[in-house]
Amino acid sequence: MAAPFNPPEIAETVARNIAPVVGILYFGWQATSVLTLYLLDTLLMMTVIIAGVARGFVPPPTDDGWAAQLNGEVGNIVMPLILAVFIGIPLGVPLIMMTGGELSGLKAAVTDPSFRAGALVQVGAALWSWVSLRGAIDAGFSMDQLRLKRRFTLVFMRWMVLLMVAYLGVGLWFGEWSALVFVALYAGTSIVIDIAPDRFLRAMPGGAEDADPLPGKPPAPGAPANRPRKRQR
Repeated sequence: MAAPFNPPEIAETVARNIAPVVGILYFGWQATSVLTLYLLDTLLMMTVIIAGVARGFVPPPTDDGWAAQLNGEVGNIVMPLILAVFIGIPLGVPLIMMTGGELSGLKAAVTDPSFRAGALVQVGAALWSWVSLRGAIDAGFSMDQLRLKRRFTLVFMRWMVLLMVAYLGVGLWFGEWSALVFVALYAGTSIVIDIAPDRFLRAMPGGAEDADPLPGKPPAPGAPANRPRKRQR
């Protein structure tokens, strides 16, 4: 099981996740831009995980020349990216509800220079994650050892929390403050996932099978056997 957090780790986790909320309240950050960056981060992380699964099942050829190898490497990224774009449509449309129905705010977000800088940072972080995951797969780690399904579930369900609240109409209650409310919700959900991922998974519909079993209980059907490991996002 994951090692328990100590107080300094908890404080660091809380501070890291609430930093955008503080930036919005005290430093003039645009809440809509931050929320849109959260969606971008979700889609990029999905792309990385899907690419990892693809590489695990269909690794690029190693003995068919550099052109075939390059084509395989590009294919590992392009197809998952296209899939993530299609997934992003139903995940992204509710942004309208999360921002109080203000399309102008979303248009301003994508033209904001700070948004573009943040997007570049997100892309860089995703590339770094892909390089690390690619190296682990090429080193012989299996899909079960890397727990890609669990990682995908945590990324997906974190955004699902926002979607469930958005479809309750909460975004329309707060008007111009709606984006800030959802940024705070995302930050709080991220804190829970970082500190207690298994409790979060058990609380979400269909998430229990990816959670580690409670002490003294067998794993859920379809779940990998429990074993020591490092904490994962």
